[in-house]
Amino acid sequence: MKYFPLVWAALWRKPAESVLIWLAVTVSFALFGLMVGLHATYDRLIDNARMDRLYVNARFPNASTTGILLPLALRDQIARVAGVSAVGAVHYLQGYYKDPHQRVRVRAVDEYVKNAWPELPLTAAQWQQLFATPSGVFITRNRAAMLGLKAGATLPVITPSSARADGAPSWEFHVLGVMPEMPGYESLILGNLSYVENSMPQPQQGYVGEYLIAVHDGAKANDISVQIDRELANSSTPTLTIPNKVAAIDSVNSGISVASKTWPVAGAGIFMILLLTANGLAQSVRERTPEFAVLRTVGYGQSVLTGLVLAEAAIPCVSGAAIGMGLALFLTRLPTHFLPADLASLPKPTLSVGVLAFSLACALLLALVGAVIPLLRLRRFSVIDALAGR
Repeated sequence: MKYFPLVWAALWRKPAESVLIWLAVTVSFALFGLMVGLHATYDRLIDNARMDRLYVNARFPNASTTGILLPLALRDQIARVAGVSAVGAVHYLQGYYKDPHQRVRVRAVDEYVKNAWPELPLTAAQWQQLFATPSGVFITRNRAAMLGLKAGATLPVITPSSARADGAPSWEFHVLGVMPEMPGYESLILGNLSYVENSMPQPQQGYVGEYLIAVHDGAKANDISVQIDRELANSSTPTLTIPNKVAAIDSVNSGISVASKTWPVAGAGIFMILLLTANGLAQSVRERTPEFAVLRTVGYGQSVLTGLVLAEAAIPCVSGAAIGMGLALFLTRLPTHFLPADLASLPKPTLSVGVLAFSLACALLLALVGAVIPLLRLRRFSVIDALAGR
């Protein structure tokens, strides 16, 4: 600590420049943290996806239902395919809660989903309660906090009037309870398929948005998917079946792959920090060469001078990284209606302790790399020439 006044004086030789560099480091590490966290989220989504879960969707739009829906009559035919252990039906009800920017999706399921998706965090009693309460829903803890809901609350989901047979502008759901989050399903809202189906217009009744299938052996998931599509190829609704893990990988890498852009964007931010800190530190050491010469004259060794330069490089990098990660964490906690639509549709970055530690380690590494050239200059300078002003 006795050397801290020297470091502090060096950092504030040019206050405006120091503040601008520190702000740039903070913003860059906020971007870096968001990108690394987003990459971690995509990795987690893929890791948690399963090969023994299949999604079955309609391959083409069905004109009679004005959408891409599947007849419930296909369930028995799918269940007879070898390797299939359970077939659950799911319908997605899209709308908003209170504010058009606060989008809500209720996943309405039938009683077979508890076998097709057994890892859902509902007890047997809760499943029974869900199917005994037509308008009941269970909501994850994270989603309940975002919407300000708790058990016993009413959740009106506002949809176009054509979504209901009676033309009502909203669906009145009642929150039966709050369930723990599942990795990748932090915003899950589970509803009752029978209630949703019976409230839809007559042409859409008897149809669902998707089948969720459990298979005995995940290693055979691709073969079973092909077999299901082959069995239904000549039906009124040909299907497209895909394993859950394959769907997760395709979702991450399809179109303009956001996941593949996270590292280049993070790297660009780190490179900018390196240029700023290295250039600022090199200029500071160059301008203060006479000061270092005086310090050497009064007895400061080369190791002490090296430590002073490293501290001068590390303090703005590490403090900027810490504050930048705090800013990134704050941004991930913002309600989605504060964000642009394109950003709100992305999964939330995972800013775990590991991501924070990785960011701080990168900050230290940047400080070391940025200090290499100034330290080399410091080792080679002549005390006599520096004191003489040469």
